[in-house]
Amino acid sequence: MRSLPLSDPGTPDVTSPTRFLLRTAAQQWRPMVAGALVGTVWLLSQAVLPAAIGEAVDLGVVDGDARALTRWSLIVLGLAVVTAWAAIVRHRFGVTNWLTACFRTLQQVGRHTSRAGTALTAKLPQGEVLASIASDGPRLADAFDVTQRAVASVAAVVVVAVLVLRTSVPIGLVILIGVPVVMAMLLLVLRPLQERQRLHRKLSGELTSIGTDTVRGLRILRGIGGEEVFLGRYRAKSQQVRAAGVRVAVWESALEALQILVPGLLVAALVWAGARATARGDITPGDLVALYGYAAFLTSPLRMLVEAADKYVRALVAARRLITLLEVPPAVTDDGTATTPGGALADPDSGVVADAGDLTAIVCDPPEDAAVLARRLARFDDDTRATFGGVRLRDLPVHEVRTRVLLAEDDAQLFSGTVREQVDPEHRHTDDEVLAAMEVADALDILDLVDGGLAGTVTERGRSLSGGQRQRLALARVLTRGPEALVLVEPTSAVDAHTEARITGRLRAQRAGRTTVVATASPLVLPQVDQVCWVRDGHVVARGRHADLLAHDAGYRRFVTRDAAAELPAPRAELSKGAAQ
Repeated sequence: MRSLPLSDPGTPDVTSPTRFLLRTAAQQWRPMVAGALVGTVWLLSQAVLPAAIGEAVDLGVVDGDARALTRWSLIVLGLAVVTAWAAIVRHRFGVTNWLTACFRTLQQVGRHTSRAGTALTAKLPQGEVLASIASDGPRLADAFDVTQRAVASVAAVVVVAVLVLRTSVPIGLVILIGVPVVMAMLLLVLRPLQERQRLHRKLSGELTSIGTDTVRGLRILRGIGGEEVFLGRYRAKSQQVRAAGVRVAVWESALEALQILVPGLLVAALVWAGARATARGDITPGDLVALYGYAAFLTSPLRMLVEAADKYVRALVAARRLITLLEVPPAVTDDGTATTPGGALADPDSGVVADAGDLTAIVCDPPEDAAVLARRLARFDDDTRATFGGVRLRDLPVHEVRTRVLLAEDDAQLFSGTVREQVDPEHRHTDDEVLAAMEVADALDILDLVDGGLAGTVTERGRSLSGGQRQRLALARVLTRGPEALVLVEPTSAVDAHTEARITGRLRAQRAGRTTVVATASPLVLPQVDQVCWVRDGHVVARGRHADLLAHDAGYRRFVTRDAAAELPAPRAELSKGAAQ
């Protein structure tokens, strides 16, 4: 399906579920109106069919007029043909409206998720995002499918009421009074059903989050023997979801039963009243046949109206969840207009400076600070004062930052596809360039493990590869982009020492003349960098060559070599100190 035009989901008009539905409907009003018109033709051709049959009975059968019987029989046949044609076209519009609304909503969620970034997962669990795509989008789209039938049902009920009033005013009043009573009785069930559906939706999202977290950390859980703990959590939550689903099913089954019972009582009342009117001579036998046809026909639009009310309730629940997701503000605001010639990449908060064209290492104590620092250097949120070439990243357009400063974290994902698509997903490079990047990442051996070389298939999330192979393939993908400034977080943590040494040497040569920052404490990587920034508690305490830091800073030596007995040999004044000085 082609990309659909969307307004900004972060605009203030997304404040209520009803307004959200109306705004989505306004974006596809033409097929909605066309579907409603065809649906009206579909039901009205059925609504007037009993009247035509009644005329055929009175004029053709009772009066014995063969020509009238033939004429009205042809009219009945024509109405049947119109009904069949309109049913086909109405269904086509229904599917079109459902798909359009569903995929437009999914596009909106996808685009906002992309813009919001980590701000979304910081506020909402991943299960909520997955549930919005898998459940809320289709449920919201159901309202657009049923709308055309709801409009047609209202028109059909009005037409039938007018036809019956022309036949008998008392019987017509039964319809005019009975239909609202039937709808009121059925709608009474919808409110408690809505509350239970909302709770079931909430619990389902929590269950999805637990399942997602468990699957992502399954290997770790197996290693520490924590499978049973998470299995117990999942089992307990799934039982809550099951119980909530049963409560929803109870009210849904009650609604289904009432949809048959209550309209059935109305039909019985109409037939009874018509039979008595015929016995009194107030209406003709043909009118009685038509009246029975009206009564039987009314069950269909009444069920459609109740179905519409039920789906509107579900759509409002889904829209409320979608609004919660869409109202999460993006982590990065794209309002920068500045430009920069490039140069050094610096973070004033910590004192880290990566000189232009150098390979700079960042050693952090505690190690988890490295990921936070790397994200500031690449502006993954607005809480940063990092600069690129002396210009604040916040003052640059986001697209320019993403193009010129690239962050590669240690949990990069692979997707199902060929080896080539893992390295060059946008197909911007030749095979030779892809192979060259794989050689730098020491990933050429992966080609021997899959059939077809670069055309070989990699399974979802790279499960057919080892952790080290996935890491090297992800590194090759980063290198094909060739950004001016590259920030790597533990790029060789999952490979052996010999592979790590080869990758570091090739990386230095491949990135010569371009700014590269590596967050690592590996003793095999640090000797090959131009400069090391030694960061403790979020601030640079020393800066210099790896060998100099080893010789003069006991804290650095102890952290890098894991030697608790390391001694402080020489004064630290010989080193270039950090931002504290």
